[in-house]
Amino acid sequence: MCDASVLPERGPSQSEHCSSANGCALCGGRFGLIRYYSWRTALCSTKCVDRFRTRRERDRLWLFRAQFA
Repeated sequence: MCDASVLPERGPSQSEHCSSANGCALCGGRFGLIRYYSWRTALCSTKCVDRFRTRRERDRLWLFRAQFA
């Protein structure tokens, strides 16, 4: 058997931390009883939904301005 005290401490890897199955796609927070979705992106709260939509709108406006530059 393996002794846990001999093994080095290991934190969550990048793939474990950013997985949509483990947490919010925007902030990485844990899901509560309700999981919100926006454009097939799992989010943890309405605050994250608002932030996600604001970010998408800001990106869309930036791309619109970049086309005419």
